[in-house]
Amino acid sequence: MSSIKLFRGGFGHVSVLNVMSDLVTHAHPEAHVIIWLEGATGRMTVGDQPVALGPGLAVGINSLEPHSHAFASDGRPGLFLAFYIDPDWARLRRGLPAGAPLFADPAIPMDAWLHRAARHLFDNLCDESGLGDLVDYEIERFIDCLFDAAEPGRRRAPRGYGAGASRDFRVRKAIELMQANICERICFDDVARKVGLSRAHFFSLFKEQMQLTPNVYWNTLRMEEARRQLQTSQDSLISVACNLGFTTPGNFSRFFRDHVGVPPIQYREAARAPW
Repeated sequence: MSSIKLFRGGFGHVSVLNVMSDLVTHAHPEAHVIIWLEGATGRMTVGDQPVALGPGLAVGINSLEPHSHAFASDGRPGLFLAFYIDPDWARLRRGLPAGAPLFADPAIPMDAWLHRAARHLFDNLCDESGLGDLVDYEIERFIDCLFDAAEPGRRRAPRGYGAGASRDFRVRKAIELMQANICERICFDDVARKVGLSRAHFFSLFKEQMQLTPNVYWNTLRMEEARRQLQTSQDSLISVACNLGFTTPGNFSRFFRDHVGVPPIQYREAARAPW
């Protein structure tokens, strides 16, 4: 059984995640850092680059960068800290220009002291009596240490991520169409036609400009809306599923679990916890 615990702050949020099911290729608007703590590590792929999680290596993922996480079939869970970091908050903190990628390499070296600090942070997050401003401060300081560890990689050429203003106008229009119709069923043939491209040309141009496929981007939008509704609305899971165009609650639950690692009901409970 997978489980999750969330802690939110000005940086974004961090999850304590105990999971054993595969995560399909997906993306987040936030920057993403995953740290293995114990149990099964699984196999991560960021873009097309495999990364071996473990005590000496964390994974750094840029905003909207596709990634997946596969576990062995023996059913062993893994325990992780998963950071979802507001990229604008991070760029301001690191003195980076708008739109700059935060990670040039997904592999972040973890010295022994940094992994011990991750375990210490995990212990604090699991101690509900100790949660407060001090933990928020500790998380931000720990994120600084992660970026310091990743900084040598940042000096290399970015992994093909450009500023939004340089995107082709047809890709920008397609993104606007998807964002405006997030609660509807989508047909990419229609999207391609509305931006004046064939389906094949649309998929090729979108992948070239965004570094991910229209399908993954569309699912990213749906996941963000699903998380928002689960956190802020009183709607039932059936209503949330219908709001997002799913034909059955089961399809919605599978979609959510394949992207987050836990069922939506557990995510809602964790998101509404008082810490």
